Amino acid sequence: MNDVMKYMMDLVAIKQKEQRFQMKKILSIVLLFCSSFLSAQTYRIGDLYTASDGSQGIVYYVFPGGTGGWAVALVDAAYCTWGNTNDVTGMPNQNSTYVQNLLADTAGYANTQIIRNFQNNSTAYAAGKVDFANGWVLPSPAQLSMLYGQLPFITNALVDAGGTALATNYDYWCSAEYSASNAWRVYFGTGVFNNTSKNTYSRVRAVRSFTMETESDNVELSYSWSTDETTPEITVNPFHTTRYTVTASTPSGCADTAGQTVIVLNADTVEISKVACTHYEWNEETYTTSGRFSQTFVSAFGCDSVVTLDLTISDQLDVSVVSPVDTLCAGDELQLQAVVANPDAILNIPPIAVGDILCDDGSIVKPSAWPVEGKIARGIVFFVDRTGEHGWAVHLHNQATGVIWGSQIDIPEITNYAYGRWAIEDYDGYSNTQYIRNRGTASTFPAAWAVDFDNGWYLPTIGQLAQMIANLVIIDASLAIVGGAQFPSDGDFWLWSSSEPGVSYAWSINHAGNLRGDIRKNVTDGSNIVRSACDF
Repeated sequence: MNDVMKYMMDLVAIKQKEQRFQMKKILSIVLLFCSSFLSAQTYRIGDLYTASDGSQGIVYYVFPGGTGGWAVALVDAAYCTWGNTNDVTGMPNQNSTYVQNLLADTAGYANTQIIRNFQNNSTAYAAGKVDFANGWVLPSPAQLSMLYGQLPFITNALVDAGGTALATNYDYWCSAEYSASNAWRVYFGTGVFNNTSKNTYSRVRAVRSFTMETESDNVELSYSWSTDETTPEITVNPFHTTRYTVTASTPSGCADTAGQTVIVLNADTVEISKVACTHYEWNEETYTTSGRFSQTFVSAFGCDSVVTLDLTISDQLDVSVVSPVDTLCAGDELQLQAVVANPDAILNIPPIAVGDILCDDGSIVKPSAWPVEGKIARGIVFFVDRTGEHGWAVHLHNQATGVIWGSQIDIPEITNYAYGRWAIEDYDGYSNTQYIRNRGTASTFPAAWAVDFDNGWYLPTIGQLAQMIANLVIIDASLAIVGGAQFPSDGDFWLWSSSEPGVSYAWSINHAGNLRGDIRKNVTDGSNIVRSACDF
């Protein structure tokens, strides 16, 4: 057997063992369509990231599209006040009672820039303590909340890289105002948002965004933007249509200039992701190279609307058919083998990301591609582990509302966590649910019995729910796409977990990310919800 054929047979054997795909054995040629593949991610949560200036951080979030993410600095930047009690011009006050609005704020770079400009770049305050010139910023509310939720997965990585763990008995500032006198921060013992006087002392831990590495990342380049900024990436928030240009230069003087027009009108903006073999036809134009391409159309409102194509061009596969012989007698069997001579042309499976749609056949579909004929949505991805292939998904609907957790009986197999910071490290919801169900029936433990356990659904732990709430904005958007039940945004609710603080109580969490370990297992005020999760 030649090496190519052995490679292909080994590949098929491995694929047949994967939990996410059930492949049927067939004796016909399998055609692999390039449109089902995208580029791979470079980083995973917990990886060490090194910026162009040599500063380092730990990756704690990767963007859904796989094009970059957020990294947290190895050590705290300061213990200081947020600023004086003046309302920062150009930045809206986040004074809504619903934390979903805070979780929608991901603009740490823009926020930090506005604050620093308003404070005359004072190094006495939180925004002035970060290395802004090299891309490090005071995190936005969403960036800080996500950082808290990832503590179980990044703490050891921070220490191993020579840094320090985040202080779980302190508050950390974020780059959002509540009012002229108060700003938002997160208590890293529970993950709860609270607003307090800007004159209060709290800790500062910088974060930064990053993009995936390319071969040119090792080249020392300088950048000059039309905004006078000199970092490789900038964040803009124009109020009118603006063209931004950047000139990149090498030390030897070679340079190139590129621009992007950002249209700001009452318009539609659409992004399309496509993968094609050798070329792609779009709106009477032919594209033969990978990249992001934009075209401007007129919306229904008469405003300019931008449609952006994120295109990956793959080499044409070179497929041949081999067989032991090419002649046989009538009625004899012959096995045909499809062999790909250039397997490198096959790109990796699209990176699974928060907000993706888990289907009942185990496949994952991007929200932008929904609906897909023959696919039935099962859940929404709310966490992906370091493999990039497995994680957790939340059910499309509630399983129970206004239900008690159960009898005030300690489940001996489940560890009791007295404090929220410890409890968020509990993330084996399947085992917890099994232990609870083994101790009683639907009448004694209704929350754990409300889930479809036989089909893989379980009552998530408080650590899993903390991840879910941190991604609530993305999850709700995907739930709307597939017709699922979005989480309430106009009232309070508490999600039961399968985690215990002791005999009489169970851990729960609300839409604001507040953890409670003081709700009795046999009591509900009608706001307690069961929303199951599953592994994939």
